Amino acid sequence: MENTIKERKKITEIIIIILRIIAAAVSAGMIYWYMLSGFLAFGNVAGIFIFTVISMAAVFWQPLLKFLHKLRRKKAMKIITDILLVLILLFFVYAVSAIGLMIYGSEKKPEKGSTVVVLGCQVRGTQPSHTLKMRLDAAYSYLSANPETKAVLSGGKGTHEDISEAQCMYNYLTDKGIDSTRLYLEDRSTTTQENIRFAKEIIERNNLNPSIAVVTDWYHEFRAGIICKRQGVSYGAVSADTPAYLTAHLVTREIFAIPNEILFKGN
Repeated sequence: MENTIKERKKITEIIIIILRIIAAAVSAGMIYWYMLSGFLAFGNVAGIFIFTVISMAAVFWQPLLKFLHKLRRKKAMKIITDILLVLILLFFVYAVSAIGLMIYGSEKKPEKGSTVVVLGCQVRGTQPSHTLKMRLDAAYSYLSANPETKAVLSGGKGTHEDISEAQCMYNYLTDKGIDSTRLYLEDRSTTTQENIRFAKEIIERNNLNPSIAVVTDWYHEFRAGIICKRQGVSYGAVSADTPAYLTAHLVTREIFAIPNEILFKGN
């Protein structure tokens, strides 16, 4: 009996070690993925911090447990650590739920005949960035498959951009053979809220189908949908792939952007 207990204990210890190694390896891989984007932005900093903490906890598991055990001997610190543990657990549940909502938003099919609205993204000089190109390729595929559909290309001129995002999108799509008479340019917007609002004005002014097919990155579709609902616009998603090296950074940023959109931008 004693030998059986010892064997089970040893197996348990081995499993824990394996899990710690996996956690550390995955965390290291995620940190590398964040660093690949080359951006020093909130999404990157948050992601790198989170996975560094996970990696360090996996590597220094035993001293961490001893430290927490000593810390929790004091009643006040026990309460604080319990609160922190609950907050971490709640954040993890929220983050997983938010990613689930992003996936759900990206799968919402547009109504037949919807007006396409392509949301702008960075232009490098006069050429689309990798992310914008992928959005435009998604828009091109949809417009080609739906030859009666019109499109509003939405995006103003930002810093270090020689032309507006709308003009860049127009150039790209017409070069690929999309008839210019199907395209409407909205070149004033600087935010997603303005993308939708100004595109809606163009749609109403030109008697286009008021239901829209939003072309943006898959992770962005859910938040764009919130904005559409707020502005009374019926919508569906035409999701573009996100460049792999940017996915971790952008999804992390979106996890924080969703509650910000709901809580602080509703008015």
